[in-house]
Amino acid sequence: GTGDPEGSGSTGFSTRGPVTWPALGLVAIAAASAVSYYKIERERRLENAMGKIVSTGKPAIGGPWSLVDLDGNLVTNESFKGKWTLLYFGFARCPDICPSEMVKIGKVMDTLEKEHPKLRGQIQPIFVSIDPARDSLKALRDYAKDFHPSYVFLTGAPQQVQAMAKKYRVYMSKADETEDGDYLVDHSIVVYFHDETGDIADCFTQSMRPSDIVEKVVERMTFVPSY
Repeated sequence: GTGDPEGSGSTGFSTRGPVTWPALGLVAIAAASAVSYYKIERERRLENAMGKIVSTGKPAIGGPWSLVDLDGNLVTNESFKGKWTLLYFGFARCPDICPSEMVKIGKVMDTLEKEHPKLRGQIQPIFVSIDPARDSLKALRDYAKDFHPSYVFLTGAPQQVQAMAKKYRVYMSKADETEDGDYLVDHSIVVYFHDETGDIADCFTQSMRPSDIVEKVVERMTFVPSY
């Protein structure tokens, strides 16, 4: 409530003094720290999930799924067996984050083409729409023109997309619609890297640079286990 926190009831004035600029500065710092905390916490949870894969050999994220490509053909996780894949969830009307992440993966592919062409030939980047209500095949075809030509774009019925997103622990939340019916979708910002058998090999977060991802990709693809 708005009453006297000390319960004295003697006056309606606060004894804590006026709000000062330093105090407002501390509030701003606290708010920024909270945002940073949640970002770090989200990445920590992802790393924990990855740790389970390493320690138990059982993927904590991922699994079978089925969607359609830009030609309307059925595509499943089995369609990419034998390929390493870079999987990203996003939506075509995303104003900045999705394009930035997809361009970043395009740079990864170009770098691999120059420095590790054999590895590059084994990798398939995939974009999965989390906004099937608006991301029609035509909309995705137009969207695809702006990104690396190696991308495969997939969508599906809302139930199919939701089922796949759940298996990958993708956070999705539709924001409030504007007066003209437009809206954004808040979602996880992660690139999932699968090996040629379809198992998760690594996950790349928004904070990673193209060079960081290239390094991890090469490391994972050339790793030889010692038994």
